[in-house]
Amino acid sequence: MLLSFTELKAEFERVLLKRRVAAETAEACADMFARTTESGVYSHGVNRFPRFIQQLDNGDIIPDAQPTRITSLGAIEQWDAQRAIGNLTAKAMMDRAISLAADHGIGLVALRNANHWMRGGSYGWQAAEQGYIGICWTNSIAVMPPWGAKECRIGTNPLIVAIPGNPITMVDMSMSMFSYGMLEVNRLAGRQLPVDGGFDDDGNLTREPGVIEKNRRILPMGYWKGSGLSIVLDMIATLLSDGASVAEVTQDNRDEYGVSQIFIAIEVDRLIDGATRDAKLQRIMDFITSAERADENVAIRLPGHEFTRMQAENRRNGITVDDRVWAKIQAL
Repeated sequence: MLLSFTELKAEFERVLLKRRVAAETAEACADMFARTTESGVYSHGVNRFPRFIQQLDNGDIIPDAQPTRITSLGAIEQWDAQRAIGNLTAKAMMDRAISLAADHGIGLVALRNANHWMRGGSYGWQAAEQGYIGICWTNSIAVMPPWGAKECRIGTNPLIVAIPGNPITMVDMSMSMFSYGMLEVNRLAGRQLPVDGGFDDDGNLTREPGVIEKNRRILPMGYWKGSGLSIVLDMIATLLSDGASVAEVTQDNRDEYGVSQIFIAIEVDRLIDGATRDAKLQRIMDFITSAERADENVAIRLPGHEFTRMQAENRRNGITVDDRVWAKIQAL
C-alpha cells in the first residue's frame, strides 16, 4: 500500500487523539512517527506504532508528563523523563545538549526513567543538521544473550554517531546484527537476512528472521565485541543518569520502560573552520569510495547517506506500508 506523509501523520494523530492525548502533543508525536517512516526506517516508524500504542494503553507511557532537570554540572546535566513520550523527550534532550554545547563546546544530557525513543538516528541527525557532532545511546530491556550464553541478559542498546557535513554521515546501529524491528521488516517481506542474524533452536547460525524473533537468540554485532560494547554502554548510561540498568528494567518492570539514555552534542565550528572541515570530510569520503569494489554492481556505502535519497523517493512516489501493519493501525 502506498500512502502520503499527510495520510500517515493524520492516522497516527487520530489514534493518539482517540486516547485523549493533548492535541499539540499528538501532532508532534505523529509528525515524528511519520518522518521516521518517510526516511525509510519502517521498523521504528509505522511498524512500531501499534506497540507504542499498546504501551500507552497499558500506562507505561505517561503522555502528559514533562521531563525535569535533576542535576546541573556545567556542560553535564541529569534529567528525569517521568516516563513521558519517548521520541518527544529524546528530541528535547538533544536540543538541551546542543544548547549546552553552544555555551561550553560540548553538552551531555543523561536521562533516566525514559521510554523507547523510536528511531535513535533522529536525534543524531538533529544535532548534525545544526552543525554539531551528535552522539546518543539508550539501554533497553534484556533482549539479547551475552556472548557465550543462551538466555537474554543484555540489551541491543543502539548507538548513534552523526557527523555534520554535506551530506550528513551517520551510524545508527544496535549492538545486535539486526534490531528486532529489522527482523520484523524482513519477515513481513518474506526475506531471509543478508547475513547470519542469530541462532536457531539447535544453536546453529541462521538467517531466518522469524526463528530469531521467536527464540530471541539474536546475534551480537561483531560477536563478543558487540556483546561487550552493549554492556559498557549500559553501565555508562546507568551511572551518569542514576537510572535503571538493563538488569533493573528487565527484573523490576513488567515491560520495557524506565530506560536510561545519553545525549551528547559537540560543537565543531570553534575547533575547525568550515572550509577546512568540508575539505577533510570530502577527502575521507573520496578515499573510501574510490576503493576497488568487491562487486562492480554494489556501491561502496557511506553510513547514513542513503536516508536523504530514500526520503526524497518516498516524497515523490509515496510511502510503502505493509497492508497488515496498516490494518492494525486502522483498528486502533
